[in-house]
Amino acid sequence: MATENPPPERHRTGSHDAGKGNTSSDAAEAEDDGRVVATMTLDQLAETTGIPPRTIRYYQAEKLLQKPHRDRSDARVARYTAEHVERLRLVAELRDRGLKLPAIRGLLEEGDASSSVADWLGLDASLRGSWGHDEPRIVSSAELTKMLDGTPPGTQGLLEDAGYFARQGHAWLVPSEPLLNVAVDLVRSGVDVDIVVAATAILSKSLGKAADQLIDLFVKAVRQGLGSGVATSVMVDALRPAAGEAARIVFGQQLERAIDELLADTKRLRR
Repeated sequence: MATENPPPERHRTGSHDAGKGNTSSDAAEAEDDGRVVATMTLDQLAETTGIPPRTIRYYQAEKLLQKPHRDRSDARVARYTAEHVERLRLVAELRDRGLKLPAIRGLLEEGDASSSVADWLGLDASLRGSWGHDEPRIVSSAELTKMLDGTPPGTQGLLEDAGYFARQGHAWLVPSEPLLNVAVDLVRSGVDVDIVVAATAILSKSLGKAADQLIDLFVKAVRQGLGSGVATSVMVDALRPAAGEAARIVFGQQLERAIDELLADTKRLRR
């Protein structure tokens, strides 16, 4: 019987495509070019990458990881190489960036896996980041109390329920301090906090739908050749400030239109 965790051994292997799985026959006949490659067992691969054996097996079943080689003296023992280590690290990085397993599999299954992943990582780096002018911030309870100074009792609870901030242990996470400041200023000015929360929800829903449609438009345009020959980062850097300014202008125009329609409807004003 083979031992559970035999020591690493060295195998002669043929070249393998990092974007495609290897069959067991490839590993068994892997002496075509005489290249010597160090291998490791499943437990050793898990120790090297920090990924549990059960997860590694799952990734293999989901075709995210190349099939292992087989031990030349005992075909029941799987052997892994540096290619498997690199693939697992790549999958972990893509997961950390928010990609789901089906999306990762799609990238890895493309003809040139290394190229498709590199393209995606470049796009990810260009598009991510704030498209507004604020970043999440952690504040202490004392800081939050000061920020809410001058608001009616109960305001903190209502704003917390609406997601303007969330408790993080003994501190508070404020996703957007400028947005919170706007809400607090309105409440201090006498606007009911429920109205402020409802108005924010309307804006989030409407602008969220607009953002989805704009992204779809951008993707379609890129597929049709938009920005051909121009680095994605250059194009995104040009779009980033323009998007916010355009949204401000268009929203202002739509507010003016809605106000004109309101003032023209005398019956609506008397309701």
